Amino acid sequence: MVLTQSQFNTLLIPLITHHFEVGQNRVPRMRTQLFSEKRSTLAQENGTGMGGMTPESWNAYASTGKKGKLDVDQLYTQTYTHQEYPVQLEIKKNLILNDQYGKIGDLIRRAGISAEQKMEIDAASLLTNAFSASFLWSDAKALCATDHPQSPTVTAGTFSNKGTSALTADVVSTTRVAMMRFKDDKGTEIGLMPNELWVPPELEDTARKIVASVLDPESANNAINPQAGRWTVKPWMRLTDTNNWFMADSTWRQEVANWYVRETTTPMIVAETTTEIVYEFKLHYSFGVDDWRWIYGHEVA
Repeated sequence: MVLTQSQFNTLLIPLITHHFEVGQNRVPRMRTQLFSEKRSTLAQENGTGMGGMTPESWNAYASTGKKGKLDVDQLYTQTYTHQEYPVQLEIKKNLILNDQYGKIGDLIRRAGISAEQKMEIDAASLLTNAFSASFLWSDAKALCATDHPQSPTVTAGTFSNKGTSALTADVVSTTRVAMMRFKDDKGTEIGLMPNELWVPPELEDTARKIVASVLDPESANNAINPQAGRWTVKPWMRLTDTNNWFMADSTWRQEVANWYVRETTTPMIVAETTTEIVYEFKLHYSFGVDDWRWIYGHEVA
């Protein structure tokens, strides 16, 4: 059986898909460690920060004989609008005619590398823009701010998850306590147990000295290091400021930090001439957070 040109081109799709995925896997991936990845079948998704339930409600029956009522207020709604990122890649037909499939593989792998780099840079922007007034979330504040409102209905008082201190053992200790004191909209301490330090590569050694030594690295008296065993250090090359760093609670992060995939990236032939075949690839996703109560950032001068 003689293959038509169209059938021949279609047979390249599995080859292209394979090399594209190989390229993607060559890029260190932190996106899936920061976000909970989810599939979406809608044009957009809506996430809502959920308020707390007053613990005193559980005491009502013992004191009044009436069952207490658990009520919860919705906090701010975060809209995730999926964005499309289509690109084209031209492959010269003479690479196929001259049996240069290795060259084709190289091109496609580089396309996969580029796609993964794009998504990693976008993912890291959650942290690189964490202090910027140009990147606001559902409560109209930056991710890390000193004046988060309590809720849409409670206007008195604000919360802070932003500091300005350099990374040291003492600051890790005080920031950890500050996060453990985070409150919900009812004024009840949430119960955070921060266990991650997100740092640029320039601060990785400092972070590991702080958290990995059983003994206090700054003491000659064999003092116990209370930070030992509490932390996972997350160095990320995409964090471009070499001084800023972040503390996070992994459990709450997984609850509120979302990455929605609208379509799986699949190559498609869109044009063909006598000299080339044009393929298209498309990334289609959105990302963000429903709430800020999982992270504390230090914007260090």
